[in-house]
Amino acid sequence: MMFSLAQAPRWHLLMALSLLNILLLTPELPWAGFPPEHWIALEVPLIVGVLALLPPSRWRRWLSGLVALFALAIVFGAAGDALTQTMQGRSLNLYTDIKLIPILVELIVTNLGLPLAIAGLSAAGLASFATGLLLVRLLRGFHARNTPRALALLLVLSGGIGLAGVNVVSQGNAPVWIARLGHPAASFVRFEWQRAQQTRQAMATFGRRLYDDDRAYATPDGQALPGLADTDVILGFIESYGVAAIERKPFKAEIRPRLETIAHQLAAAGLSVVTGRVTAATLGGQSWLNHATFTSGLPVTSQLRFELMINSPHSTLIDDFKATGHTTIAIMPGITRDWPEGSLYGYDEIHTAGSMDYQGPSMGWASMPDQFTWQRVEDYALSRHDRPSFTELATLSSHAPWSPVIDMIEDWSTVGDGRVFDHWKGAGEDYATLWQDTEAMRRNYGPAIDYSLQAASGFARRYLGRNLPGGDHALMMILGDHQAAPAIIGDTPGRDVPLHVISDDPALLRGFIDNGLRPGMFPPGPQAAIPMEGMRDLLHRIYGDVTSDETSPTSDSGS
Repeated sequence: MMFSLAQAPRWHLLMALSLLNILLLTPELPWAGFPPEHWIALEVPLIVGVLALLPPSRWRRWLSGLVALFALAIVFGAAGDALTQTMQGRSLNLYTDIKLIPILVELIVTNLGLPLAIAGLSAAGLASFATGLLLVRLLRGFHARNTPRALALLLVLSGGIGLAGVNVVSQGNAPVWIARLGHPAASFVRFEWQRAQQTRQAMATFGRRLYDDDRAYATPDGQALPGLADTDVILGFIESYGVAAIERKPFKAEIRPRLETIAHQLAAAGLSVVTGRVTAATLGGQSWLNHATFTSGLPVTSQLRFELMINSPHSTLIDDFKATGHTTIAIMPGITRDWPEGSLYGYDEIHTAGSMDYQGPSMGWASMPDQFTWQRVEDYALSRHDRPSFTELATLSSHAPWSPVIDMIEDWSTVGDGRVFDHWKGAGEDYATLWQDTEAMRRNYGPAIDYSLQAASGFARRYLGRNLPGGDHALMMILGDHQAAPAIIGDTPGRDVPLHVISDDPALLRGFIDNGLRPGMFPPGPQAAIPMEGMRDLLHRIYGDVTSDETSPTSDSGS
């Protein structure tokens, strides 16, 4: 006769203990490997023992369902934490990261395509539902009638005493088996609760700072930068360009020679360059938070902070350059839908993927290659306006998964509407394959950064060293928005990114040198790093009328 769970309630007990133990141990699995640090989650005997003492009833069924939901929530939290650790080098913060779920879903759809994304998400949902349903059935399959009361009490006592004392015991010279007992689920919940309380306090501090910032430029209209009144200014973010590309193997073997070449090419074109080191607000992603941190002068380290900032009267560099008399322009090829945040920033002109008249093929994740984006800076900013312009742009070619990597078009005059890139149509590996092949992405990362640097420096050589209709001179700041994910560049990479400042007027760069940047294309060491939120202060110290005391950056902890 076939074995039936319904005929073996004691097997229900054993299987319920096993399955629940596996689920509640998942917070340790991503970084501890298998077997995990602990073998037994002490929450399990306590939960199962309490259920075993309850007679069959509607309340017991509801409680079994709640236990299953709790276990699945722990699994999803552990998976989210593992993903956040891998991609951004930090722990999950449910207080702020919950707002990223729609962005994550959109990223999955963009990378895998709608059919494959639906299939994957559906499979994950069905697997979760089946696991939860099985656990509920197992938890409901035993009770006081068929479980010895002494066993149920033993489970309750062992779980309760263990939860209360295992940490104290394990710190001494206890038997080895004591170290295999733990409470990962309770620890995970406690950590997230404490993190939420700390984040809530940090958010309150950040909110007060938005409205109580007494720095001269923090008023809604900003403050002028008279030292740049007759200068076209370009702020360009290179996707995923961190100092790891310069300092870590195998990437530095390709990037360092490129930087040396660029330095010689800029000098031959009559341009000067200095380079610094900036500590970004994030690691591995969320580029827009670093853009906001740079322009606002505030540590915008989470989506919640971003929403508070963008909806407040606190000014940004866009307001500062408007006050200086510049036309303010945003060129954002990564924006493929409505962008109400752009209007809140207050740019005079906004150019996104749908309005840049790109007729060439998409380049993997990127809607258009960097060389085309930089050419549009010339078309929309430098040559179109008869007064100085401030242009902010974010390039895409070096975005994960770094495929395809294309070559530069030697003759910039042929870039046109982008059809010159048609012969790269369909190039690059399939996204679904790439995301499963970390080594392939690592191989592409260096060449992708190399291409992005060539595009930025090629634009500078072509357009900065000539008479500009809007301004007497030009100042170009190009920097990474964040380091790439730790899974690509290695553990503990830090958050520092290079900042290259290029100009046809060496006098415009003296203030940067006085503040720790150095000539050439190589950044100084970590001790010279400038917080990303300090960059607006730095520009005001160099080009504004305010004193360094008025613009000294302050920071706060929290997410």
